[in-house]
Amino acid sequence: MADQPRSKLLAGDFRLRRNCTDSRRCPVVGEHQILELISLGAPLPGILNKLCMMIDVRIGDVVSMVSLPDVDENRFCTMTRSALQVGLEVFCSRAILSFDKLLLGSLEIFGCDPRQPTPLELLLIDRVTYLASLALQSQKMEEHIEAPSIKPRGKLVGPIEKPRFIN
Repeated sequence: MADQPRSKLLAGDFRLRRNCTDSRRCPVVGEHQILELISLGAPLPGILNKLCMMIDVRIGDVVSMVSLPDVDENRFCTMTRSALQVGLEVFCSRAILSFDKLLLGSLEIFGCDPRQPTPLELLLIDRVTYLASLALQSQKMEEHIEAPSIKPRGKLVGPIEKPRFIN
């Protein structure tokens, strides 16, 4: 595989860039772009969609999604139940946790065939879960930043009048 030029490799021949024991430090193809989107404050649905597409394309024959907790926390069970009703099998499920170990969401992966992820696929899933955690935490931090309040210096009364010295 190393002897072939990069352009002649098939999509299935691409692997993680290097073997790592810590999945949070093992980069995946497209990770740099995801990190740029997070740092630029791109819309969260777009980032999460790209992360799910990374899994769907790399693993193949799976459908992944990120569920965010709702007030009743019933959404996770509802989505899994719906997937099972249409004949999909649970491939993998990961909790997306903040640095403080608070639940931010869940990464759900469904497939047509009942099988377990390979060790390499688990590394990819762990890395995508970590990136989703960064994106969700970034959005939460942006929501907590308050815009500075602008207070008028004087009273504004009625329409603005032109100064007397202007004709």
